[in-house]
Amino acid sequence: MLPSLPLGPWQVPTYALAVVASFVVASWVRRREVQRLGYDAHPSHPWVGIGGLLGGIVGAKLGLVLFAEPGTVAEVLAGILSLDFTGKTILGGIAGGYIGVELAKSAVGIRFSTGDGFALALPIGQAIGRLGCMGHGCCYGTPFEGAGALFLHGAWRHPTPLYEAGLDVLLAALLFGLRRRTTAPGQLFRLYLIGYAAIRFALDPLRADGSLALGPLSAVQWFCAAVIVGFGLALWTGRR
Repeated sequence: MLPSLPLGPWQVPTYALAVVASFVVASWVRRREVQRLGYDAHPSHPWVGIGGLLGGIVGAKLGLVLFAEPGTVAEVLAGILSLDFTGKTILGGIAGGYIGVELAKSAVGIRFSTGDGFALALPIGQAIGRLGCMGHGCCYGTPFEGAGALFLHGAWRHPTPLYEAGLDVLLAALLFGLRRRTTAPGQLFRLYLIGYAAIRFALDPLRADGSLALGPLSAVQWFCAAVIVGFGLALWTGRR
């Protein structure tokens, strides 16, 4: 773990630095994609980004219910009301951001799909953010003594933040290769959602902070499976 980095006389928290860097880089990538796609021609399009940001902030906190035992859900909801954002989850942030974008579009009268502007930016930002998780020591993996194991929290473990960061980069590379070959609006964003849901579905059993178990799968895995099936069907019907 590397919880902080020296910056002159100050110690800068690694996680905070990674979050800021991920936001800056993802915003730059999204701006370039928005210009390429021509979305910025609509005068109200900046509200789409604002809606996504606000929705993502709230959703990142609400998404913690996927990790909470039934008796602690009320505490998570109380954390929202008290503006306590010390804990958050990417899955909730994506879902909240999606809703925030749709609400913003409805409010300003945008009727076209804007998701493709986010498709490449999100996995790049997530990869940078996971490096912050690695330095902070959160989102760590289950005990493991094989190749690549790291000593965290008193045991050798799967470096799950690094696994996800690498897979996020691969997903971004795949989407980059496909971004000029997709034909239907929103298709690239649906591919991103399916790809990231598949990554989280596969990695969730390796995380020591695993979510609430619901039968053979965890709550996170059920959520990811629903995303894969739902947006997979939307992608298939859209291509038809």
